[in-house]
Amino acid sequence: RSMRANIKNFDLDASLSRIDSILNDSTSYDEADDVPKIEDLTFKNGRYVKCAAFFIDLRGSSDLIQTHGKKSKSLARLYRAYISEIVAIVNSFETCREVNIVGDCVSAVFSGEATDVTKSPVTQALEAASMSNGMMGILNVKYKKKWGDSFSEVKAGIGVAYGRALVIKAGYSGSGINDLIYMGDVVNKASKMCGLAYKDYLSPICVTEAVYTSAGTYIANSETQQTFQDFLYENQHHKHGKVYTGNF
Repeated sequence: RSMRANIKNFDLDASLSRIDSILNDSTSYDEADDVPKIEDLTFKNGRYVKCAAFFIDLRGSSDLIQTHGKKSKSLARLYRAYISEIVAIVNSFETCREVNIVGDCVSAVFSGEATDVTKSPVTQALEAASMSNGMMGILNVKYKKKWGDSFSEVKAGIGVAYGRALVIKAGYSGSGINDLIYMGDVVNKASKMCGLAYKDYLSPICVTEAVYTSAGTYIANSETQQTFQDFLYENQHHKHGKVYTGNF
């Protein structure tokens, strides 16, 4: 996301004072069950929160641009359709707390409790991964119908991680320009898992061991009584250790 600027003169002395104030702050950060609202945070406090992080990123974006050449309008339509539907998917889950768009990457944070006690932020993030994977198939059918033989299949890697994140309010105090920042391994790991999907592995979905474990016995397919664990397969990655991949 981005925020519009509201021009203010820069004051170096004030800047040095702000830096010293931030670096010398001794505030301790509390544990919380859910992501706090931005209005409940100051520029001095923060919360540690258990959450699931979701990332989806297109593969071969530069090839898409080359394939379509100067057809920027076509490419804009392709991106808009993809981003609008992925955002619609993650935004449909009640534990989804934050959605971000950076280029062709859409990320989301899931935390808190669902009304359905059988669901959790992890299972809802996995449901979002499953739906997003299916949506890519729908989009490719639509794209092919629109552009015919000039179109090449669009693929997306999807990553999910589960763990603890430090949530802070960051920005310029008094400017109105601020946002929640999620810091910690869970966000980085979800990004890394996304990077492995459809690259290091042939599968479009890649998740951490913590996600696999936390998914537990939740029934992902009521017809077959299969859990998410039944759809995920163990891999040993040389850099990231045990990861799980799937195409569901």
